Amino acid sequence: MTKLAIKEKIFQTLEHVAPEASLDELAPNDNLRETADIGPSGFLNLMNRLRDDLKIDIPESDYDKVNTLTELVRYLSDRLR
Repeated sequence: MTKLAIKEKIFQTLEHVAPEASLDELAPNDNLRETADIGPSGFLNLMNRLRDDLKIDIPESDYDKVNTLTELVRYLSDRLR
């Protein structure tokens, strides 16, 4: 899966988890939780949906490694190899 496809998947999932979020304003290095205005349960929902859709393991201990869009794309790309 390409990084572009991963980014698209993240945006699709964010649209489902946080439909009120203005994703046009999400810059690559912005904090996902702050910019998308999702709390802890929304972030957990995002991670669980990505895990299920991409069929990869994303342990909670790694959540602090994916604070930005850039970090999340890189992390998922590495996991999908």
